Amino acid sequence: MARRVLIAFVDALGSEQLERFGGALSFVPHRRALTGVLGYSSGALATVLTGAHASEHGRMCLFAQRREGDDGLLKPLKWLGLLPRVLHERGAFRRKVAQALASARGLTGYVALHRVPPKDFEWLDLPEREDLFAAKDIGGVPTFLSQAREAGLSVYASPWQLPEAERWRHVHETLARSQPELTFLYAAEMDGVLHAEGNDGQAAQAVRGRIAGELDRAREALLRGGHEVLTIVVGDHGMAEVSRTIDPRELTSKLDARVFVDSTMLRFWGTHAQLGRARLLAERAKLPGRWLDTSALRERNAAIEGAPYGSALFVLDEGVIFAPSFVGGRARGMHGYDLDARSARAAIASDAPLPEDLRALTDLAPLVSRALGLAARGAAA
Repeated sequence: MARRVLIAFVDALGSEQLERFGGALSFVPHRRALTGVLGYSSGALATVLTGAHASEHGRMCLFAQRREGDDGLLKPLKWLGLLPRVLHERGAFRRKVAQALASARGLTGYVALHRVPPKDFEWLDLPEREDLFAAKDIGGVPTFLSQAREAGLSVYASPWQLPEAERWRHVHETLARSQPELTFLYAAEMDGVLHAEGNDGQAAQAVRGRIAGELDRAREALLRGGHEVLTIVVGDHGMAEVSRTIDPRELTSKLDARVFVDSTMLRFWGTHAQLGRARLLAERAKLPGRWLDTSALRERNAAIEGAPYGSALFVLDEGVIFAPSFVGGRARGMHGYDLDARSARAAIASDAPLPEDLRALTDLAPLVSRALGLAARGAAA
């Protein structure tokens, strides 16, 4: 009888977060920490799906610098600056604008405006324009979901666009009717909870219990009828407790380089002289962190042609954040640090022994392909 493969992607599942599940995930006893990626979930999820680094699939952060000649997707949103700040900075208002933009431009990917200053929409872009779970490739690199579909396998990917409870309801209704050969589940709730209250709050404990229960129920549905099921639970990063908050505005007001303020990093574009001045000002401000130039980004497999996410970055030490930033304010938990940070490591758990060569997020997609026999099918074709 054919084996089913169940992949559950849990946002913010690092090794420390996995430990906090305790016995709730006892059905996946084989566990390991994985080397993550520089950047945020938009880059990490692309790596999970493709097995490629950012230097190959081209994703690292939600917002990028618009390439010359591109369509200026976000440029019209600079009009938000004509509205009172009390209105255009409201989260609910920005979500409505994001929904309208996605509908008008036919975008099926994740669209969010966060707290980007309206004037900066003129030079920014959203790289993720299509649903990653349905896309044939990401930056020209195929996903294991698309490869499975092209091989003729039955594939189910839970609709990430739905609210968490509705998404799980969709999962269970689907698996009650069918048992796909590849099931890809997406759980996003824990990330938001850990940002809001850190790792050990009551809400965090409750969300861990919900996720474990939903995953176990989905797995049991696939086991129905005696099928063999390989179950893999994987995250994209962990979550650090925030110990210090820095207001970046005094520094950024002195810059002549272009800058995007993320929660854990400043991303710069400019001439050699402008970048040198930005580095000097960051050092004079005694910011806790490190400067990453093109060479350092290349070492981290994060040097992307055209430098859409910055020609140079200043990344804060783990546990420190910028607030306010272009993507949010104060938080209790945060990720997005350099690769040697504990929270930069993802976690993986399985009901089958993990191969020795599974050490990084880039190793997951090849493992899934082997489990599905995709390499053998390709060779036979």
